[in-house]
Amino acid sequence: MQYFYRAIALCGFVTVLGGISPAISTQNSPILIVQNPAEDLFNSGLAKSEAGDISGAIADYTAAIAINPNYAKAYNKRGIIHGRHLKDYPAAKADFDRAIEINPNYGDAYYNRARAREFLKDKSGAIADYQKAAELYQKSGNTNDYQDALKHLQILQK
Repeated sequence: MQYFYRAIALCGFVTVLGGISPAISTQNSPILIVQNPAEDLFNSGLAKSEAGDISGAIADYTAAIAINPNYAKAYNKRGIIHGRHLKDYPAAKADFDRAIEINPNYGDAYYNRARAREFLKDKSGAIADYQKAAELYQKSGNTNDYQDALKHLQILQK
């Protein structure tokens, strides 16, 4: 994990700027609870997106990515907002591209990139992405998403 913490040990506790909080165990030894600021921002972005705060959600996903540039899920969710809410399909595709670059086995990112490619009139790219998404969904046992990807694939191949 790429988090930047500065730790200072004081009286058996560790104080960290932006990441670790002390807690006391019943055995008189400190327990460190690692907080993940990128994940906190990601979760905040999810909540804001669900509440309709699109610009706030994008800001949170972007901040999460700034903390962890390899946060594929944050790129994927930001891409969904770019495509679904802002109709900015090139930006959406760029986010899905990055999510796939980080995690080449991320079925949802392939599926979402296929959707963006459909709007960008890249039929062959969309077909390839739906095929890859279906393959990954099948391997993971995700039957519903597998069937959905196949359905979109069949529509495009007509």
